[in-house]
Amino acid sequence: MNKPTDQEIFDQARAYLLSFPAVTEAILNQQLAFPEQNRPRTKSDLFRRMIEHARNRQGMPNAIGETDRLSPFLENFDADAVFVKYQRWEDLFDTIKRHYKPPGRMESSNPHNFWVIFCKSILSIAKYLRRFATIQDFDRYAGQFITDNPDIRLALPLILKEEIFGYQFALACDFVKENISPDFVKPDVHIKAIFLGIGKSPQGASDYQIFRDVVAFANSVGQTPYAVDKLFWLIGSGDFYLNKVKVPTNRRVFIDRINRLQQGGA
Repeated sequence: MNKPTDQEIFDQARAYLLSFPAVTEAILNQQLAFPEQNRPRTKSDLFRRMIEHARNRQGMPNAIGETDRLSPFLENFDADAVFVKYQRWEDLFDTIKRHYKPPGRMESSNPHNFWVIFCKSILSIAKYLRRFATIQDFDRYAGQFITDNPDIRLALPLILKEEIFGYQFALACDFVKENISPDFVKPDVHIKAIFLGIGKSPQGASDYQIFRDVVAFANSVGQTPYAVDKLFWLIGSGDFYLNKVKVPTNRRVFIDRINRLQQGGA
């Protein structure tokens, strides 16, 4: 019994998504292409994008609202000026509360309040970015980690996780994947479920191990890790957001299909 190759699994994933009438080759390929327009062009753009990712966790966007509306309190997203102006997260929190009515409640005494977490994240991002005078400095720094060695590549999101309050490993990976390089993946719930479900990662694998396994899979099929990440994420979510298309995918159906192939079934 011959198990399906990585290429056959990749082709099956594409075929599954293309089986939905609303999904065309063009729509799918657009989703799998790295969004070059997301690359920060200035340091202030980098600051803004990192802030946007800091709120990219369940429930937080609804409490925070649009980050662009915070521009007046963040010196038009000038990281150095923000670092100088606000000595403590409470200072930023109080300034926003005085001049802005957000969609979610602001409770400074509650450490789990999204606004408390968000303000701490913003100041830690500003502090982190002070080491880079320009966006070119950051690009050169990040470029050191984009190598064929997965251990070196993994170091960048691991550093961001330690430097930025609220950035866990998966969120740090997501920021780099969506804004800096297509050579990264986000080990999110859909990716993990599929890789564990079809046996491409061992049961109990950490996010760290899932990252390595997805990158290895991408290398074996000649695709960017970004493309593989998006392909399996789409199987889990059905959300072709670039075209405002939503289809009723089911990752369990896909996992079962691959496992039948693993067992020699049709």
